Amino acid sequence: MDQSALKVGVKGISECAGATFVSHYLDRSLNERGRSRVFVSRPDKYAVSDNDFEYEDEDIIVGVIDPLPSRLMEGAEAIDELMNCSTPVVWLVNRDNPGVNRRAMQRYLCFEPEFSQAEVPREIICRAEYNCVELDELHKLEGIEKLAEYLKVFLRNQLFRFVP
Repeated sequence: MDQSALKVGVKGISECAGATFVSHYLDRSLNERGRSRVFVSRPDKYAVSDNDFEYEDEDIIVGVIDPLPSRLMEGAEAIDELMNCSTPVVWLVNRDNPGVNRRAMQRYLCFEPEFSQAEVPREIICRAEYNCVELDELHKLEGIEKLAEYLKVFLRNQLFRFVP
C-alpha cells in the first residue's frame, strides 16, 4: 500500500452492519477498480481499512449502521465511541429499506445519517455469486457511489488545507 494514500476507515457499529461489504465496494469505487477489464499497475490513491484500525490514523471514518433496532442497540457503545473521536465521521445506513422507521432510528441515534445504501435484492446477490462477478457489475450501488464521491471531495479539500 502506498504511504501517501489518503486513509478511509470503515467501522461497523455491530457485527452484522456490513462493514466488510461497504469497505470492499467503497475501495472499488474510490480507486476505480473493476471499471474496465484492463489491469493497470498503479498505486491506490485511497487506502480503505475495515474495522481493525486506530481512529487517529485515519483521515476520515465511515460509520456503517444496520437499521434494525436490535443492531442499533447492540452498537450503542460503538456509536458513542465514534461520536467522541477526533477524526471526522460520516455515517452510512446499510441495507436501508421501506420497512425501516427512519424517524425512530434518527431519534435513537440523535442525528441523521448522511448516506444510505438500499438493500440489494437476494436475486441479484445470487446471480452475482453464480456468475462469479462483483455485485456492482450487476447492480448499481448508488449509496456507496454517492459516499465515494463525497469522500473524494472531502479528502481532496483536507489535502489542500495543509498546503502552505
